[in-house]
Amino acid sequence: MKILGVPLYHVHNVGKDLLPILQESIESLQQEKDDWIRHRSKVSIYTKEGDHKFPLKIDPMEGVEGWKDLKLTIKEHVMNFYDEVHPIDYDYQQGPDTALREELNAFWYSNSWYTYFDETDSYPWHSHGQFYFIATYYVQAEEEHAPIQFKSPMSDMYTAWALGTKSLNLEETIQPKSGDLIIWPGWLEHQIPAMDTNLAQQAVKLENNNKYKHKRISITSAYVKPHAQFLYNAKGNYEQK
Repeated sequence: MKILGVPLYHVHNVGKDLLPILQESIESLQQEKDDWIRHRSKVSIYTKEGDHKFPLKIDPMEGVEGWKDLKLTIKEHVMNFYDEVHPIDYDYQQGPDTALREELNAFWYSNSWYTYFDETDSYPWHSHGQFYFIATYYVQAEEEHAPIQFKSPMSDMYTAWALGTKSLNLEETIQPKSGDLIIWPGWLEHQIPAMDTNLAQQAVKLENNNKYKHKRISITSAYVKPHAQFLYNAKGNYEQK
């Protein structure tokens, strides 16, 4: 599918059999963070001290049961999306293009983490331009939870050129459900809106003074750009294999 003219992959009911064990194990991990500073505990890329885990070579998904199986499933969908947005003309492109695809299919370096949000959490507009694909899987996402919103890459340029363009539809909102998988180009801006915004209020049905009954849990995997893949290989960085 395309959203705002940009290719985006959105499928439902992925790994549904894994949802209970994923939910249970992440809830258990979060219970161990009761004494953590809030902003460090809600995203698994941080240590209790606030250090980023990736430079320390600490896996943010450590202890998440069912992740190994889910990771393989996500990878299959990532390759489906790759084939969809990069079709090969076999009359002219056999060789390097097929070799690259085979290499990435065999192993594609990625970084993964989970988020654990309540009704007070949000994430402002941002992108992951250093990565090729971003894949987010929704472990626990229902109507009560904040949606995800994507911004057209034309939005800032057009707004700067033509002031007073708030009525233009340059943003798109998706209300994911548990078991949904969304994959998009790393440069595409997105956000999780705060629950006190009009957008969030319109997108969800809130009860009990806007308190979530269950936390909003998602897992994100960021796949490196193909040229960076070969740098990892050259350095002998095969920890993920």
